Amino acid sequence: MRLLRFVFIAVIALAAVAACADVKDESYIYKGAPLSGEGITVGSWGSGKAVESTKRILTGSNSIQITTDGFYAGGKINFTKPVTLFTGTPAKDKYIVFTFYFEEIKTVDPAAGTGYSFDVESYVVPKISTLRFVFTSEDGAVISAEEQTGIVDSDDNWVRIAVPLTKLKSSEGESGFRLQTLVICSDIPGTFSLGEIKLATDDTPIKVDSIGSQTVAVWDQVFVVAEAEGGVSTLKYSWDFDDKNGIQEEQTGKAARYVFTRGGDYTVTLTVSDVNGIKSPVQTSSVISVID
Repeated sequence: MRLLRFVFIAVIALAAVAACADVKDESYIYKGAPLSGEGITVGSWGSGKAVESTKRILTGSNSIQITTDGFYAGGKINFTKPVTLFTGTPAKDKYIVFTFYFEEIKTVDPAAGTGYSFDVESYVVPKISTLRFVFTSEDGAVISAEEQTGIVDSDDNWVRIAVPLTKLKSSEGESGFRLQTLVICSDIPGTFSLGEIKLATDDTPIKVDSIGSQTVAVWDQVFVVAEAEGGVSTLKYSWDFDDKNGIQEEQTGKAARYVFTRGGDYTVTLTVSDVNGIKSPVQTSSVISVID
């Protein structure tokens, strides 16, 4: 008798929602106060711009609205008194964390087209997928860092993006970084608001729930959704559906779909890693029994 198609779901707390609770030792660089009293000025970089705004408020009374026109045109933020991001060599668990409100968003339904949407929650992401940060120190060192935008926090509709301070160590001969100018731009043109900038410590390890063993029928679609917790880190999800030829990256993403064409027992492995390679990756696996 043909088995009903099976939905295979590993559910864990969303990293984007949990990130704020996992951060410690916070110190704010910008927290929504009027720029005139903070020693901060804003302006244009190329055809982009940054302006003070009250349209979107996270905390305080103001935010910085940024308009970008690609990776090389965005908003510029100047600090009249350079901000010390770190002295000596930056620790691996130190980050500069930005909180943004994106005007253009889209809903992702991992189960779209499978008939299982009622079992899996959709989530919201910005249409802008990558931000580019250009840090300039008071000594003239210029360092660029790109980070993925991630999932919109369902509690407050903002997105928190963390840049590891280790990315700002330009060479072995230099130590410390005092921030003079910051430019923010994006992969596609867009407008978004910056509500906060802070320095934070995060040593939260990546955590993944175990996957339960299941039985499915040959030719039936196996649909898997993985959600993981990793503090402020941006996570990558890699799937392998048969370990007989070694653990390989056969699919990526929070959701994956696979069809087994032969009966037998197959070990499905999920690897969750930090895109910046700072935290140790975590694997979990389970045996899928496929019946002819």
